[in-house]
Amino acid sequence: MTRAFPSPFAPARSARAALFIALVLKAAGLSLFVVLMPPLGRQLGFTDIETGLIMSLSALAGIVAAPVWGFLTERAGRKPVLLAGMLVPAACLGLTAGLVEMRLSLAISAGLALAAVFAVRVLQAAFSGSVLPAAQAHMADTTGRQQRVQGMGFLGSSFGLGAILGGMVAWRIGGSAPATSFAVLAGLAFAAGLAVWLCLPETRGQETGPGAVPATPANLAQLWPHFLITLLAVAIYGTLQQVMALRLQDYYGLSGEASVSRAGFILAAAAVCMIAVQGVVIRYLAWSPRAFLLRGAVLAALAMAGFSAATGPEMLLASMMVFGAGLGLLFPGNLGAISLKAPAQAQGKAAGINATFQGIGMACGPLLGAVLNSVSFAAVPALCIALLLVVAGLARIGAPHPDTAPLPATPAEPNR
Repeated sequence: MTRAFPSPFAPARSARAALFIALVLKAAGLSLFVVLMPPLGRQLGFTDIETGLIMSLSALAGIVAAPVWGFLTERAGRKPVLLAGMLVPAACLGLTAGLVEMRLSLAISAGLALAAVFAVRVLQAAFSGSVLPAAQAHMADTTGRQQRVQGMGFLGSSFGLGAILGGMVAWRIGGSAPATSFAVLAGLAFAAGLAVWLCLPETRGQETGPGAVPATPANLAQLWPHFLITLLAVAIYGTLQQVMALRLQDYYGLSGEASVSRAGFILAAAAVCMIAVQGVVIRYLAWSPRAFLLRGAVLAALAMAGFSAATGPEMLLASMMVFGAGLGLLFPGNLGAISLKAPAQAQGKAAGINATFQGIGMACGPLLGAVLNSVSFAAVPALCIALLLVVAGLARIGAPHPDTAPLPATPAEPNR
């Protein structure tokens, strides 16, 4: 009979639940800020450029900090880094709630509020960058080779659910009570940090002993195809987010308000499909990381062909749902390949570097979408298809295959 987590350090249900809550709330805090800050900035007296600078520079702080946190997970451990990534951002959310309330009640000036919100947001982003490297390293420690992709899918689905939760908080109370929305997530994030402290074991360095794989030099240069896959896949997704409402407005004649509403629904449906595939479907697929990558890239490319040929919003919705399913295969396959190829003592380092490429992709996607859409909308799906074919080529270069090849990332199971 096969165990769910064939590793000598298989986590208890409480540990997995604590990790799930931490990832959900990390993503919720990010999503809330992204959705709420542009209109809130105007209420606080910031210009649109000032609000944009807050968001862009804080994102840059997260990109720069991620590899540093990745290295710290190998020195300080997974649990302390994850705790830092939960508790400090929780405090920052609480401070943001206070600053918003003080500014809206005119207790502080717009200039002071701008400087304070900027400083708090940069600090929050820098510490939030620790969560994914620590979580991926913990998952590598607690899953066997054959379950690594499924474990990474669990992380991806948790993060996706958090993004939806943040959007829901913004939708329900963000417009009428922005300070309250930040305070609610702050309290939940503190509770998640407490759950991590109480329930999550430290797993770094446990791969010692008679059954362990000896340490090997951390040659992370071999992971470059997968870092590029991360950048390209995230950039493609960001490109589509940028142009979706414009497509509905320019090609199907929807009003500005209706196009935004329909675009939000379409993108949410794609995200739900991606979460469902990552969290549920891949548990029943005994494929290699390469197979996940190749089939995910092909499915997403076929969806882009449908996107290009769509004659109405309904067909656009169907295409994006298939696209989300394709990314639901591609993303965990790529993370699983990174984890399986990285040495056991470099899991956090690899995850931190990958997070940096993810951030670069997030920054490039909207800009790419804006430029392509200004030239020709047909160029958007065409380039997405081309980039997905590049992803498939990179997968054949980099992904470990077959699964029986020697891989140093996971401790060997004890002899029975």
